[in-house]
Amino acid sequence: MRTVIFLALRQLWARKVLSGIAMGAVSLGVLVLIAMSGVMLGFRGKFLSNMLKVSPQVTLYDKELLREPPILQRGEPLLVATESAHEVPTDRVSRIKRPTEIIHAVEAMEGVIAAAPVVSGSAVISYGSKELPVEVRGIEAARQERVTPLGPYLIAGRMQTFQASTDGVLLGSGVAARIGAKLGDTVRVGSPKGEPRVLKVVGLFEAGIPPVDNARIYVPLRLGQQIVGRPDAVGRIEVRLADSERAPAIAARVETLSGYDAESWQETNANFLSLFKMQDKITGFVIGSILLVGGFGILAIQIMIVLSKTRDISILRSVGFTRRDILVLFLAQGGLVALMGGAIGDVLGWLAARGLSHVQVKMETFVKAESFVIDDKPEVYLLGLVFALLVGVLASMLPARRAARVEPVDVLRGQIG
Repeated sequence: MRTVIFLALRQLWARKVLSGIAMGAVSLGVLVLIAMSGVMLGFRGKFLSNMLKVSPQVTLYDKELLREPPILQRGEPLLVATESAHEVPTDRVSRIKRPTEIIHAVEAMEGVIAAAPVVSGSAVISYGSKELPVEVRGIEAARQERVTPLGPYLIAGRMQTFQASTDGVLLGSGVAARIGAKLGDTVRVGSPKGEPRVLKVVGLFEAGIPPVDNARIYVPLRLGQQIVGRPDAVGRIEVRLADSERAPAIAARVETLSGYDAESWQETNANFLSLFKMQDKITGFVIGSILLVGGFGILAIQIMIVLSKTRDISILRSVGFTRRDILVLFLAQGGLVALMGGAIGDVLGWLAARGLSHVQVKMETFVKAESFVIDDKPEVYLLGLVFALLVGVLASMLPARRAARVEPVDVLRGQIG
C-alpha cells in the first residue's frame, strides 16, 4: 500500500497544473458549502431561537372543534322553514370556556412546563398627534413569564412594575419609536369594540423580531379584555414545553383534552419553515454543481493519466501488481486530490465565515441583525471533506476500472498504447 500511495503522489506531482486546477475546483465547492451553510444555518438558528423565546410552542385558540349545526338542523323538529337564504353570524363573543380548569389540566400533562391565558386584538395607540395600529395582548404577567418571558427583552423599565400596575403598558421598541413615547409617558389605547384607556408606559421591550417589536404591546389581562371589548374572555392559552420538537404531538393531546383548536409552533410558522427548506434545496444545487465541476476535473486528469501511462501500467502488472493494486492506485489519486482540495476549502471556508461575520448588514425582516449571523458548526467542515472525498472517488472510478483491465500481453504485442 505504501508503494501504491507513493506512485499516486508521483503521478499527481508530474501533472501539477492539472492537479492544481482540479484541487481548486474541489476547494471552491467546499468553500461555498461552508460559507453558505454557515449563513443559512445562522439565520435560521437566530430566527427560531428568537421566535421560540417570544412565542409559545403550543397555542390553544377559542375555536371549538365541534361546530354548531346549521340553523335549519337546529330548528328541524319545529318545521319552521325549508330553506335558509342567508344566516347572519352570531355576535356572541368567542371565548375559551373554563380557561382556569384547562390551564391546570394542560400543566399536568407530561412535557408541559407552563400555560398562560391571553386575550388579543387590534387597537390604535396614540401619543400626542401620532397614531399607530397595534396588536394589544392582555396577559397575566406572572404566568406569562413562565411561558414566554418578557423580562430578558426589556430595554427600559422593570417587569415587577408591570406586574404591580393596573394601567401599565409594555411597548415594543418599534412602536415606541414610531409614536415618540418613552418610559413614564401616558398613551391612549382604544379599539372599535372596547373602551379607550389612558395607560402609563412602564416598560419598553425589544425581542429582535421586527414584526413583534414594531406592532405589539402588552397590558394586564383584565385591562386587555376591556380594551378589545371581550370582558372576562380568554381568547387563547399559550403553552411552553420542555422539548419544543414534541409540539405537534402535545398539540393533538391538548385538542383532545379541551375540544378547542390547538396549533404547534411548527404549524404556526409553516411558511417560514418551508422557506428554509427551499433555501436548503437551492444551496444544495449550487454546491453540488460546483463539486460536480471539480469531479469532472479529476475525471479528465485520471483519463489522461490512464491513456498516457498504459505501458507503465502493463509493466507494473508484469512485476507483480494485481488488478486490485492498479484500481487502488488510481482511486488513491482521485481521493488525494479531493482530500487536499477539501482541506484547503475548509481553511478558506473558515476564513470566509470569519469575514462574513464582520460584514455590516442592516437586516430588519424576520429578525433584526447588524451583521451576518454565522453558525460555525464543526460538522459542516467534516461534511465538506466527506463530500469532496466522495466526489474524488466517484470521478476516479471509471478511469481506475479501465486501468485495472489493462493486460500486459496486449500492450507488449502493440495492441494497446
